[in-house]
Amino acid sequence: MKIWCTSVLLLAVFQPGHAQTQKTWESLVTDTHCGTNCQRTSTMTPDRACVRRCVKQGSKYGLWYGNHVYVLEPQSKASGYAAENLRVTGEMSNDTIRITSITRIQAQQTQSQ
Repeated sequence: MKIWCTSVLLLAVFQPGHAQTQKTWESLVTDTHCGTNCQRTSTMTPDRACVRRCVKQGSKYGLWYGNHVYVLEPQSKASGYAAENLRVTGEMSNDTIRITSITRIQAQQTQSQ
C-alpha cells in the first residue's frame, strides 16, 4: 500500500506541463525558414508575401522574439498575421508558443504640430 501511495504522489508531482504559466510576447510574425533573415527587405524584417510563400512551401508561422523564432500553435490562429507586429499570450514549451490570445499592436501615430 505504501508503494502505491508513493507512486501516485510522484506521478502527481512530476506531471509534465502541469505548472505552465501564461506569458505575453510582443514582436513580429515571420516563418521558421527565413526567420530573422528575410532577403526581400533591406531592413531584414519579415515580408508578408515572403512569409506566406515560405509557409505554403512547408515552413511554419513563428514569432521573432529576441534573436530566436518560436513556432506559433495552432498555426490557424497565426495565419492572418504574416509580417505584422503582435501581442501574443500563451504558454511556451520546447520553442513553441501555444497561443491563448493574439492581437495586433497598432503603430503609434505621431502628432503633427
